[in-house]
Amino acid sequence: MSKNFWLIFLGLLLINNLHLSVLAETVLQRIARTGELKAAARKDATPFSYIDEKTGQWTGYGVELMRLVQRRLEQELGKPITINFTEATTNNRFQQVEQGQVDLSCNAATMTEERLEKVNFSIPYFMTGAQFLTKRENVDKIDINNTLAAVAIAYIPHTTTDSIIRYIYPLANWQAVSDRSEAVAKLQRGEVKAVVSDGILLLGEIVKQGHDLRQFVLLPRQPITTELYGCILPKNDPEWKKFVDTVVGSNDNRKLREQWFNLEQGFFPYTILNQP
Repeated sequence: MSKNFWLIFLGLLLINNLHLSVLAETVLQRIARTGELKAAARKDATPFSYIDEKTGQWTGYGVELMRLVQRRLEQELGKPITINFTEATTNNRFQQVEQGQVDLSCNAATMTEERLEKVNFSIPYFMTGAQFLTKRENVDKIDINNTLAAVAIAYIPHTTTDSIIRYIYPLANWQAVSDRSEAVAKLQRGEVKAVVSDGILLLGEIVKQGHDLRQFVLLPRQPITTELYGCILPKNDPEWKKFVDTVVGSNDNRKLREQWFNLEQGFFPYTILNQP
């Protein structure tokens, strides 16, 4: 065989080995090599992830938790690490991680067995549950111990709340909305009597829109469901999960959570039952 053939063969072999090496990289190895943490943030997950209208920057407890992971990476790796945010939505947040577009997404995602078939999760960093948001003047019309027959209620499709609550109250007048912002706007205009979603996210939307919290009520006081939020992680990378779990379980994260949700001084005062 000619010399050129062997050069081409060896070149292709080298390229293939490099390709396999990159495919076999763990998240931590790639971050160490590139100096980049790929994260995802959502505009519709207040108070976990949203755009600060004053600064135009990503903010929220989930965003700050991801920045805490970034700082821990810098300490662990002994080098500067850049965190780059990609916008996520309710529909693509799991695919982004599954397809390797992002390494980390801490954006109010409930941990479920079905989702664990495609992605992994960190240990829980927040607990909430499904509640009905209504105006105080409508409280008597929202009897959650009854069927809620014909009561107009806004909900967001393709969420864990959607898959559970609508089956508990099948006779309600369910009205699909694109996000909580639209739902609260419909509630304000009197087009629906209530909005159902995770209580903390409903509270976040009210605060974000500048409404008076005293005009609204979350029913029931004890959430109907238990929603454990975890950071979305790639499957089959135990080293990365262990690292993120250490950050989530740290004293620094507990202080961060207190800063955001303390009932007296937090940005979004909320009672976290059985706080993980």
